[in-house]
Amino acid sequence: MQEDAAELAQLMVTGCQILSEQGLVEGFGHLSARLPDGHILMTPRKALGLVQPDELVTLDLEGGVIRGTRPALEVAMHLAVYRARPEVRAIARTHSRACAVLGVLGWPVRAVHGFGCHLGPLVPVYPEVGLIHDRAAGEAVVAALGQHEALLLRGNGTLVTAPSLVDAVVRAIWLEEAAAI
Repeated sequence: MQEDAAELAQLMVTGCQILSEQGLVEGFGHLSARLPDGHILMTPRKALGLVQPDELVTLDLEGGVIRGTRPALEVAMHLAVYRARPEVRAIARTHSRACAVLGVLGWPVRAVHGFGCHLGPLVPVYPEVGLIHDRAAGEAVVAALGQHEALLLRGNGTLVTAPSLVDAVVRAIWLEEAAAI
């Protein structure tokens, strides 16, 4: 099922609240999703727990702002994934604690419990430290992601892809659970 833009915006705000309540973003992180017209809906540069539907940003695949202002700093990473992986409909970008620890250590997350298996047998680590703020860095993340469902960003949280926004939020929770175990 593909939601219309208004439904997707409300789902995004709910997803922001869930990630915030679960402690997976601690003020940082972002969500994005493909709109039915091919554009990308993304959270603004703001703590996710505070995001309102009218603040969401609409972008084209090259980063042109169609509606809203100030997309998340790592918009280049989201757009690179969407350009390279047409099956990806949504992305959750978190800074969850257990994943952060494993990412800094350079240790991938392996499937260790039932729900974690939805992320595949392994979630690899992108080895570079720092924000993914330009096209070249975004494309390097995509190369490291390959066909995996998620990626730990060394010293910088997680990138979780999914076929829907709801799945992206749930997978982010499952990834943190797997890392903690």
